[in-house]
Amino acid sequence: MTRKFPLFGIAAVAAVAMACGDQASTPTAPTPAVSSDTAAAAADGSTLKATAPAPQQPANGTTADSVAPNLVIANATLKYLGDVALAGSIRFKINVETPAGVQVHAAWATPQAGTDLSAHRVPAGVLQPDTTYRWRTRAELGSSVGPWSSYWTFTTPKSGSGLASYQNATELWDNLTDGKTIGTLAGGAQFVAGKGVLLPSFESHVTYTLQSTLTSGFMKFLVEGLESDSNGGKTKVVSMQQGYTDLTDNPYRFNVEKRGDDHVDVGKYRMRIITGNAAEGGFFDSPRLLPTSPLVASKVYWHRVTWGGGVVTLNVRELSPTGVPLVSYQYSYEGTYRPSPHVVHIGAPVPRGGPVDASVPGLIVRHFYVSQGGRWPGFADIASALGLNGPGQ
Repeated sequence: MTRKFPLFGIAAVAAVAMACGDQASTPTAPTPAVSSDTAAAAADGSTLKATAPAPQQPANGTTADSVAPNLVIANATLKYLGDVALAGSIRFKINVETPAGVQVHAAWATPQAGTDLSAHRVPAGVLQPDTTYRWRTRAELGSSVGPWSSYWTFTTPKSGSGLASYQNATELWDNLTDGKTIGTLAGGAQFVAGKGVLLPSFESHVTYTLQSTLTSGFMKFLVEGLESDSNGGKTKVVSMQQGYTDLTDNPYRFNVEKRGDDHVDVGKYRMRIITGNAAEGGFFDSPRLLPTSPLVASKVYWHRVTWGGGVVTLNVRELSPTGVPLVSYQYSYEGTYRPSPHVVHIGAPVPRGGPVDASVPGLIVRHFYVSQGGRWPGFADIASALGLNGPGQ
């Protein structure tokens, strides 16, 4: 059951009490919520006559469901009846700190319509995985501040193989090594224990519908089973589109191809992005990109694909973000990539050209991440295994 904290319910109680009294009373001017500039602050340092807002989620002492958790608070209450008009100007400050008190994030919570709650989602990339933080909140009105709430703590989930899949408005993380997906398997896609999802045929793919359109962002993931002379023609490693129509003539098509042995450019990568209307020149292609060494099915390859700001990039390395570079390329495009709904595929559904232009057969994909920005959760496990240090890429 949702807890609600009325901001001004006390006013109704007071009105009833006045109406039922034996004797009429003379109204008095309300005490202002904001102390004057010359008034001394309260013992706790506050200058706004309000209660402290109350942390609600994540529950105190628990593990959050994301490395970018949504911090929810119950709104503060002003202490005097004449302050109702000030409610719309109040905002709620949130500070996130290490247990030692080092601030790592500060922001203001946004009220949630229809409730007495406010919320703020910590942006991706701010917090580290598998780390404990404390946070607190207070009401603010202009330069006046209310008392702080008590501290609550939460721990971010582990990264990589220990992090359960999740999705929010700006990011999607699908572990895939745990035999589960938050996407939809199609065309015989299946799991390989401990390794990820296998696309055994051209028709195999995994489809995700994002919660919002990402006009800019990136995809990062690991691939095994990828070889230079794989079967097929214009086969896709990953693709994106608007809705679920044929990818070939989709107005917001985006794909990363690895050409197969039925194509003259076998072994090469190629990208295409369409920004609304290909018939009017709104499509942009990369050249054919040959890796610096042949792709071998037994190796693991890290992929990073980005779009936004008129630039598309592709980076492919052996094993990790710090591995041997095989492809590093960027090119420009015009327009804004804005599919709605925004649909993402590992591989691709069968297009008009037939199965040989769908998914690269034999791919095993894991640690699949789509985001507007942030730290790829898969990096920490790889770095630990290899003895590496440094930020995720």
